[in-house]
Amino acid sequence: MDFGPGFWGPIVATIVMLVGAGLACLMLLGSRRIAKARPSIAKRSTYGCGEEVNPEEVTADSEQFYSPIRRVFKPFYKYIQPGHSGKLNTYLLWVVIGFVVLMVAIALVLR
Repeated sequence: MDFGPGFWGPIVATIVMLVGAGLACLMLLGSRRIAKARPSIAKRSTYGCGEEVNPEEVTADSEQFYSPIRRVFKPFYKYIQPGHSGKLNTYLLWVVIGFVVLMVAIALVLR
């Protein structure tokens, strides 16, 4: 199957995407103006099988969520933790280093 010569214009594609995003934004703003939000008490309440549930009871405890991850990586953290200073630049450097390590590992596996 031959589709013939193709055309790829990055400027045209960028303009089309920006126009599409602008139209989507206008549609969103228009729909908000037409249909005002009218949340009722029933919409704000959490469904708990017909029981009244307080928001405090529904909120997940982050300590319980992350504790298995901490347990698994605890030996690794004791070597890495002294390098963390709490500064955003250092954190982003660690994220980039982790991303590079993951990409190298994936490249080695897929080779």
